[in-house]
Amino acid sequence: MTMSPELEALLKGVLETQEQIGQTLLKMNEAPNVATPTKGIEDQGTPAPHSRRYITPEERMDLSETLRTKSDGHLAQLFTRQAREKDTGIPLDLWLNTAGFAAQNAFNGLSRELQPDVMKALDVSGATALIRQDLEPVLYEVFIRQFPAYDRMSKEPANGLLHAWNQVTAYGDAKFMAELGTVTDDTSTYVRKSTNVAILATRRGISLKSQFAVMAGGMNYNPEALELQGGLRSMAFRMQKTIFEGQAADSGGTADNELGLYDENAFTGLRSILNTANAYAFEPAQNDGTAAKAILGNFRNAIDAALLPVVQAGGSKPSILWGHPADKITFDEQQDLNVRLVGPQYVNIGVGATAQSINTIAGPIPFAVVPGTAINPYQFTGTTTNGVASGAKVRDLYLLDESTITLPYLGSPGPTVLEIPVGISGQLTHLYIVFLMNGMAVKVLPWNNKVRVKIGTW
Repeated sequence: MTMSPELEALLKGVLETQEQIGQTLLKMNEAPNVATPTKGIEDQGTPAPHSRRYITPEERMDLSETLRTKSDGHLAQLFTRQAREKDTGIPLDLWLNTAGFAAQNAFNGLSRELQPDVMKALDVSGATALIRQDLEPVLYEVFIRQFPAYDRMSKEPANGLLHAWNQVTAYGDAKFMAELGTVTDDTSTYVRKSTNVAILATRRGISLKSQFAVMAGGMNYNPEALELQGGLRSMAFRMQKTIFEGQAADSGGTADNELGLYDENAFTGLRSILNTANAYAFEPAQNDGTAAKAILGNFRNAIDAALLPVVQAGGSKPSILWGHPADKITFDEQQDLNVRLVGPQYVNIGVGATAQSINTIAGPIPFAVVPGTAINPYQFTGTTTNGVASGAKVRDLYLLDESTITLPYLGSPGPTVLEIPVGISGQLTHLYIVFLMNGMAVKVLPWNNKVRVKIGTW
């Protein structure tokens, strides 16, 4: 069969990329040393130290820089080829004792080398669940292209099952003093906060029978890779939804109130966290095509009003505004009368993702659209503001200073793959468990805010 020029170019690029990152992947997945017995039962050789290595933060960064420039098709082909590699991966127990804490150790200034007391000699013929770190960098790239907000938020090692931190609510004061005066004591105001470090996971795979059927039919695709990519898409959707409207602390939370749908196994997201006195509510005015919109019903005015308390609290401008696609359409309609020859400016917010930059009192801010149903409407029950009364149907816009928000993690700062070989589960299936463990921490509450956009009556 003759290969098309486009497919041939794609394959060539994939091979070149695999060669670029191949040395790192080989170091990560090289076979363990296996002891060679000497003559005599009593004189058998001592098992050699385990030679597999886990991926370090530096290696992960280098791989990400290489993969960041690749197209979606390129990544899909690269992932398929790497998933076919056999005899790779780190045994789960070894990863839990070493690689699972690599980033935490690096964060705390500890050694990242394998310690002698946790080194093990492992027989490559033994059936055991393996952590496929060679797939992690590619998986992460596929994951964030479906959900760039995850990549934009900083990751930090969690300090427990419940990650705890001091949330800044005010910075205190400072005073001028005389030449020989006494310095006045002051402190910032803190509130102790914590977040659940939730486990998000999906198990994907195919039966041995299906694998044989694909090969027997001469079909040139990897069904396991397709399932893993589908799993990543579902995880991206669920993580995105939880970041914006999750609720894990208040059992009164539902999908229809401002707390968000309660799930004790998840973590609390921005809908509930930013439900403060600074949140601004408004009802967008319709563009009639003949006159300027009412000031109180103008999106730009509402965004500025929500930014005002952030600026007055000493915050720098938010780094991004996240909103629902329908609200972005309304925003654009309101601006259409003002657009002439010079159109809106767009900025890159992630790999393959751009957003329109809008002018605010704090300067230009990208207005990014959140795909899917991560930002859903709910019933407003607060005090009437700008004509938005209790019982209104509203939807949030989020003005975020991302430097004040982190996603604490356990294990790895992105999706991890656990490979379960055929037969271990008692079934003739080859399975992969894709999982990540994250929470959400807003460190400086006054520098983040939200706008409640009225879209109807509940």
